Amino acid sequence: MAAEGRDAAGRVCHGARWRELLRVGCVLIVAILMSAATAISAAAPKTVRSKPATPSLSTRVAEQKKRVDAQQVTIEEQKALIAGQKAVVDSQSVRIESQQARLAELEAQLLEMKKRLEILESQANLPAWEDSLEKRIKLVEAATQRSPELPPDLVSAGDFPGSIRIPGTDAAIKFGGRIRTAVVLTLDPLGTDDRFLTNSIPVGQAASGEAKRTNISARASRLNIEFRTPSGVEELRAYFEGDFTGEGNAFRLRHAYAQYRGIIAGQTWSTFSDPNVDLEDLDFEGVSSENVIRQPQVRYWWSPKPDTRFAVAAETPAVSITGGQGVNLFPDVIARGFWGLARGGHLQVAGVVRQIRGETSNGTVRSEWGTGASVSGVREVRIRELTDRLMFQLNAGYGIARYINDLNSEGGQDAVFDTTTGELKVLPAVGWYVGYEHRWKEWKAAETMNLRSTVLWSIVAVDNFDFQPPDAYWKTNRFAANVVFSPTSRADFGLEYIYGTRNNKDHQSADANQFQVVALFRF
Repeated sequence: MAAEGRDAAGRVCHGARWRELLRVGCVLIVAILMSAATAISAAAPKTVRSKPATPSLSTRVAEQKKRVDAQQVTIEEQKALIAGQKAVVDSQSVRIESQQARLAELEAQLLEMKKRLEILESQANLPAWEDSLEKRIKLVEAATQRSPELPPDLVSAGDFPGSIRIPGTDAAIKFGGRIRTAVVLTLDPLGTDDRFLTNSIPVGQAASGEAKRTNISARASRLNIEFRTPSGVEELRAYFEGDFTGEGNAFRLRHAYAQYRGIIAGQTWSTFSDPNVDLEDLDFEGVSSENVIRQPQVRYWWSPKPDTRFAVAAETPAVSITGGQGVNLFPDVIARGFWGLARGGHLQVAGVVRQIRGETSNGTVRSEWGTGASVSGVREVRIRELTDRLMFQLNAGYGIARYINDLNSEGGQDAVFDTTTGELKVLPAVGWYVGYEHRWKEWKAAETMNLRSTVLWSIVAVDNFDFQPPDAYWKTNRFAANVVFSPTSRADFGLEYIYGTRNNKDHQSADANQFQVVALFRF
């Protein structure tokens, strides 16, 4: 037991010493490692940084002066560059101002030219700003040559196409005219040889000298003179035209008027008329129901928009009465509105108020009032590749025979005196026509020749009174068809067939046929 106790005590003591030795060993190892590290660190060479030498003050001052001098040179160079750029800018500014002034002037001129061109196109039934400028100008010039007598809405200062300066003045003058030769073959009794007057168709037994016959005439040839002279913002325009259809081929006045701004004074197309329809009928007499009277007048017009125009006028009161004589006192008062439509079309509405005043053979004077209205227009027809035109006019009212072509030629149709009571009765009348113009573009040759045809139908009717005689004018029909071609812009050649009938109050009637071959040269 004692021995076992000693062995146990010995193992305890031995374990304690072992742990102590372990701790001592660890401490020694750590000390050795630390000592080795210190030795290695001490043995490594140390890097010594050298401190740069500080330059002297004089050196630094010299270097700073060099930098200042270099900067000064740079500044001077920059100043010189700025001065050069400023001179260029000043020169460019002067040129820009000059160019801007010129540009403004050119734009103002272009605006004025566009305005004039639009107005001419509206009168010539031309499309607005769809084609090239060169092409449109040629069309306007052609339209002006075709109908130079139409009063333009705007007259241009200075020279105008085809005119010459009058030496020593600021005025320009233009001479123009046309040669019209017609070969007329009349197949039935008719009161005229060189034209087709529907009212002259004899009803009943034909008189002698009215058999088939041929007539060749150049009486419808015309001469015209136009003056323009600057007067303020716009110029003064004067136009004179006449033909040779007077008695015995005497010279007859057609137009003589002056135009200044919106005022037209003189003889020209009535404000109640619509010459802008430009229906191509080769007969010199024209369509029976058409309103194409020329008479002295004073007119004022204005245009709130380029495609809209209004006009009022006082015109000569030429009254024609059956059973008496017209005694003119109060002028015809006319108002008109014109509206341009797409592709050269237009619509016109006009109204007239007139005094119908007449005197019988015994000196009795009677007076009534007449009123009438007119609606006319042109509409372009575009079906597939067609560029045809549909034209129409309707004239109706009381005492307006002067404004219906066939009744005006007949005479005495504004009013009639009642032979039993002596009262003056105003005659109701109506006249209308429809025309269709086709341009033959199916063949290249026809298009080059500007080949075209027009077909038209016209009716005129009067509401007769019971006391009028049986042979009084009641109704007429007129049908026409033609073919026209233009080898040049200044020449037209055409063939037209005309058929007409006249019906009297007693319903008796007669008809007539006629052919016309017409050559027209404009200059």
